[in-house]
Amino acid sequence: MIKPTSFVYLFFLTVYLNFFSQLGFIAFSQSETNSFANDNNTWISKQNNLNITMSLNPEIPLIDQKAKILFEVKKLNESGFFENLNAKVTITDHDGRIFRFASQPVDDGKFFVEYMFPDHGEHIAILQLYKNGSAFSISSFNLVIPHFPPPPSPFDNFLSNLFKYIY
Repeated sequence: MIKPTSFVYLFFLTVYLNFFSQLGFIAFSQSETNSFANDNNTWISKQNNLNITMSLNPEIPLIDQKAKILFEVKKLNESGFFENLNAKVTITDHDGRIFRFASQPVDDGKFFVEYMFPDHGEHIAILQLYKNGSAFSISSFNLVIPHFPPPPSPFDNFLSNLFKYIY
């Protein structure tokens, strides 16, 4: 026979689970899975005294449209820049495609490459730095290119506006 207190515990457990399922799952050490922000935009090497920052323009690139991947290379412990640096950038994606850019000088700690992302999904930008012609450091940055859904149809807007005024 089931005790009445079991029903009370079951009721509170149901309410508790229902409440937290409305909020979504809480994960303290992970980013949201639907976030398209490219959060790992800084790479630090204490060994090489490096602080490398990567940014995108536009901030959320679109498939088959040019995007600038901008890099800033600074000294970690000072505000100055390294001299005689060259950089090579390689982009890979989830399908195994590789695109390599030619070596270019890093003037005043800044440089960029232009890239047209062929597909949505996860990409990796690998940055190789050379000082006076010798390999100096390597870093990588994860990039997420979203697959945007098609714009809503006018019929969907009509229904959403209709129900907005009912409730």
